[in-house]
Amino acid sequence: MKTIYLVCATGIATSSMLRVKIEDFLREKGIEAVVQQFRIAEMFPDRINADVIVATTEIPPEISEQFTCIGGLPLLTGIGEQEVFDAIEKELTK
Repeated sequence: MKTIYLVCATGIATSSMLRVKIEDFLREKGIEAVVQQFRIAEMFPDRINADVIVATTEIPPEISEQFTCIGGLPLLTGIGEQEVFDAIEKELTK
């Protein structure tokens, strides 16, 4: 089972909005994945078990250099949304 981490500053507001859109997208594509929300302060490289991280905040280099990180702001604005979905699908179907 693939895993997606949704990361924002507080782990509540924007990551919840991302969760709805991403889970709808995954359902449409028939992709099974566990989706979890986190605050950036909870992100420690040795505890991450994600296939992809979608973030609305800056991810520290010690994480972004080890894990696939995708900027999630387009999912909030609607501008560039499809590119984000395409990147998520690419990572989950490798």
